[in-house]
Amino acid sequence: MRKNWLYRLLLSYLPVFVMVVCLFMFIGVVQLNNLSRQDAMKSSQAYARNLQNNIDMSLRTIEMMMIGTITKNTTLMSFAGMESSPEFIIDLSQLLQGMADTNALIDSIYVYRASDGVIVSNQTKLTLDQFADSAFVEENLSGQPSGWSDPRLFRTFENRDGSASVISIAKGIPLGSKGIALLVVNVSVNAIREYFASFGQSEVSYLSVTDRRGSEIYGQADQKLHANPVTLESSYSGLTYRSGLKTEFAGNLYRYVTSGWVLFGFLGLLLGIWWVVYISHKNYKPIETIMSRIQKYNQQYRNPIIREPSGDELSYIDYTLTNMIEATQDYVHRNQENQRYRRLRLLQELVEGVEPIQETEWIETLRELGVEVFSSASVSIVEIDKYSEFIRRYSHEDQRLFKYILTKVVEETVKADSYRVWQEWITNHRLAVIYFGIGEERLQAGNRIAAQSEEIREWLQNQLKLTVTVGIGMGVAEAQAISQSYDAATKALNYKSALGSNRVIGHWEIEDLSHDDLFVYLQYVRTIAQAFRVGSEGWQEQLKLLFDGLRSLLLPKEEIDGVLSYMNYYFHREMTELPPEYQELWNQEFRGRWDERLETLDELEAFYEERLSSCFYLMKSMREEKGNRVVVRRVREYIEAHFDDPDLSLSMLGEQFQMNTSSLSTLFKEEFGEKFVVYLCQVRMERAKELLRNSGLPVHEISGKVGYLHAMSFIRTFKKTVGVTPGDYRKAHQ
Repeated sequence: MRKNWLYRLLLSYLPVFVMVVCLFMFIGVVQLNNLSRQDAMKSSQAYARNLQNNIDMSLRTIEMMMIGTITKNTTLMSFAGMESSPEFIIDLSQLLQGMADTNALIDSIYVYRASDGVIVSNQTKLTLDQFADSAFVEENLSGQPSGWSDPRLFRTFENRDGSASVISIAKGIPLGSKGIALLVVNVSVNAIREYFASFGQSEVSYLSVTDRRGSEIYGQADQKLHANPVTLESSYSGLTYRSGLKTEFAGNLYRYVTSGWVLFGFLGLLLGIWWVVYISHKNYKPIETIMSRIQKYNQQYRNPIIREPSGDELSYIDYTLTNMIEATQDYVHRNQENQRYRRLRLLQELVEGVEPIQETEWIETLRELGVEVFSSASVSIVEIDKYSEFIRRYSHEDQRLFKYILTKVVEETVKADSYRVWQEWITNHRLAVIYFGIGEERLQAGNRIAAQSEEIREWLQNQLKLTVTVGIGMGVAEAQAISQSYDAATKALNYKSALGSNRVIGHWEIEDLSHDDLFVYLQYVRTIAQAFRVGSEGWQEQLKLLFDGLRSLLLPKEEIDGVLSYMNYYFHREMTELPPEYQELWNQEFRGRWDERLETLDELEAFYEERLSSCFYLMKSMREEKGNRVVVRRVREYIEAHFDDPDLSLSMLGEQFQMNTSSLSTLFKEEFGEKFVVYLCQVRMERAKELLRNSGLPVHEISGKVGYLHAMSFIRTFKKTVGVTPGDYRKAHQ
């Protein structure tokens, strides 16, 4: 037998083991590299900050020198005071040159006097219109000078070459003044680059310096920018310093791999691989044993459900166990189904009483139910009320759940009372329950069964909102007589229409009933139908008397159905004597039998009263339309269509419909309960309010659209009827 699963184990464990070991080695390398990089980044930050501080210190020194010269040297103040002698200009130029010599970063220095536009630098004297840097002078002279500028190009003369990139700072003379004189110092950007080139070189770090606009002042072109560089921004000079590490990961990795620790780790890896192989062989032994036993069983019994191994041992074992479990479950399921069908068949034979039951099968069934002997057996039938509505409201799964709960409620209720029962669903909506009593009188047993049935009914109604009606048969002493008890329970259920649903009906309640007076109540049918046909409202009282009589007789369902079928027939015969339009109305409102979901006399009475009343009043309306009411309806329709006519009046209506004015007024009053003028005013005001709410038409146009010739008349009538003027009404509703 091939050991495929062993090889799978090895291929599952070994790669994972090797990957884990390599992962830890990689994590070690990365961790060491990260630690070294963190230290180097801290060094880079200190390195960049030192360069920033040095540049800022140099620039601050230059600025302090400017301030000190302005405040302490009288030469600059004299220049601002219009001193212009040649000797003075020479002294001033020498002063500026001396200031430039104090710091190697200074490119040039000049002063400007606003009164005559004279500029004196450390090299020459000229006027503002000759000076190439006049724009910078005018910008700083008109406003308050604000620190060091961004790098810019500076040259002395406009038409000459030799411009230099500088950053500049300007100070007013005297300090804090505006528009008098200006001292400007230009620092060479190239000098700053040379400083960075001299002091900004590092073996592990690189440096990049940019101005406020992001333009690079200094950078090491052979180094790529690090993903997370150290960034420092000088609020004084406006320069941004970025410093990061130079990449030397390959060299660090080589030194790590060639160290002794890697060799030691490799030996540990080989030892771990050997251990995995050894443990896999040991753990495979149980699988090998199971496979051997299955193959021996298959060879010995030639079981058709067990196939030969196809390569995967565990799949083969799983396939074998699954088939064995399925075969066992199928056997158990078939046995349970056969037992359930056998018991259902036996119960049907018992309640039908057609063929004698077999003694051995009966004794075996009683033993399964836990009944050895019984003194009496009683049948009760639990019927679900309004079953058609029940199956429409609930899904098949919910219906099965309700029925299962019902059987469990019956089982638990009788168990608490030390009874044994046998229950089966003989139809979709009827549960037959056989109670077995031991050493108990039949009357006492009947009372206990009735009490238990009432308890079951109340629980179902309160907990599940499900109503049932229970019919109870008499107690019998022999199995062959159980069919008689079943017939009595069925007969009791047939009286549900008369006695009502959602209750317990015992056989003793219907045994002494007599139906001799049924013919008397059948006489009501003809009276009801004739009164209905002629339009007399007395039919309603006769219908109530009929159903009261049926309740008093306590008829079974079959006889109640017969009475109602007779009434339907008689009504149909009476309706055939009416004109065709009345017959059509009858057929629309009251066709066919009553609803099969109606189970009690109360429900049937409500059904007939509602349907017959609806049809009766529709027929009454049809009769009334054939009189003067048709004229009144037409008059109302004419008013609603022509209310905007200012000449609309009762006389005009009389001429339109060829009626006497007085008669029309009386008829109108009887129909609507108010005079014609009041009704017409109401129609016009409702239309006016609609136009005021939904349109922007002026009031005088609206008055014309609702039948008023003069707007003032309309406004007075509107205020009298509505309570406010048309304008106020529009404001309140727009």
